[in-house]
Amino acid sequence: MRRNLRFWTRYTAESAAVVAFIMAIFLGISLLGANAEYRTAVLYMTPYYLVTAALLTIILMNYGTQATYVPLLLSLGETRRNLLLGFHYYRALIIVATLAVSALIWAFLPSELSSVGLRSLPTILAVMVITSALGGVMGTLYYKCRAVATILVVVIFGGFGGIVGFSFAGGGLELPLLVAGVFSVMETTPWWLAVIAVAALAMDVGLYWALLRRQEVKL
Repeated sequence: MRRNLRFWTRYTAESAAVVAFIMAIFLGISLLGANAEYRTAVLYMTPYYLVTAALLTIILMNYGTQATYVPLLLSLGETRRNLLLGFHYYRALIIVATLAVSALIWAFLPSELSSVGLRSLPTILAVMVITSALGGVMGTLYYKCRAVATILVVVIFGGFGGIVGFSFAGGGLELPLLVAGVFSVMETTPWWLAVIAVAALAMDVGLYWALLRRQEVKL
């Protein structure tokens, strides 16, 4: 179990580097040619860039994990139960770290926008759990039916790429402002969002366990 936790903790650190890289791209493009006032606005929006980068990373890394690391760990003698727990431990670490860093940024930059962000943290948590779970389901589908999963990836990332392109074409703040606007409307997490989060997580765990139980060990 300790070896399992060390592996997934190290994998989380590698994923955190991917999150930081994606967020740096968002910030870099947004800050190009920006004046002092605009830079201040971008600074307050940094947690929303972080959340977006973390969600993209979780979805992206699910595919590589299902296709490469899970078969490798099984061949090394890791139990299916430890794989199930370790995989979700890894995603939980990313979500907790993202929320913690976002809370720290908003806490050290007091403003009305920061106050909205702090009050929206439970909603952000629910959205991240839902997105993470759906990303896990897509990873499972990729392992069992690559054609369907590939189409989903193209649609999701293609749509997101279009939104990001529109955002940066308009100055770079439209995307985080849109995200901030959605969360500000739901500062109090609605009960139905919490139910969806629990249901999505249960579906993800169920499908992942079903895959693990049937997955062959390849030496």
